[in-house]
Amino acid sequence: MLNKIFTTALFLIVSFCLVAQQKPEEKTKNCGCAFNSINQIGLLAGEGGEGFQIQTINGLRYKTWMVGAGVGIDGYRYRSIPLFLELRKEFNLKSNAFFIYNDIGFNYPWLKADQKAFRGEGDYNHGIYYDGGLGYKLLLKKQALVFSGGFSLKEFKENRTTVSCPFAGPCLDQKDVYSYSLKRLTFKIGIHL
Repeated sequence: MLNKIFTTALFLIVSFCLVAQQKPEEKTKNCGCAFNSINQIGLLAGEGGEGFQIQTINGLRYKTWMVGAGVGIDGYRYRSIPLFLELRKEFNLKSNAFFIYNDIGFNYPWLKADQKAFRGEGDYNHGIYYDGGLGYKLLLKKQALVFSGGFSLKEFKENRTTVSCPFAGPCLDQKDVYSYSLKRLTFKIGIHL
């Protein structure tokens, strides 16, 4: 499962990088689109404490709109890999801009050994990933610094089967499902290429 996630993410990143290899004249002739890449790190804070995140979002920009695919590592409480689509709208102020963004996709658990220890081994399934907020883009020559803040949600499920043998009688399998829904505030800084 994890290999499929990494393969898909790698395929998306390589595909977008190949699009970026076009000459600038070719991009403007075709549709007025341009390849954009946003690489950012962030701090997540919620009831479960604090955590970090790293993300890369690659996509196409048309005027003040950007749509792209993103992948990251989310270290809040339980490590996971979000795989998502992003829609971003900028509101230009001369060279700098305010923006709003909305990410929606899937969250794949990638738990560390110590995160599994207190519940033992389980079967972990993906859930929903969401992140939305607003930010500011500060232009620096060909790149820009981006600062953003918002609300984020990641979910996943754990399926566990335990065997109990009451009063030395026949043993019974008990199936339990634990649903995790982690809501947090997110603060990110990154480079927009």
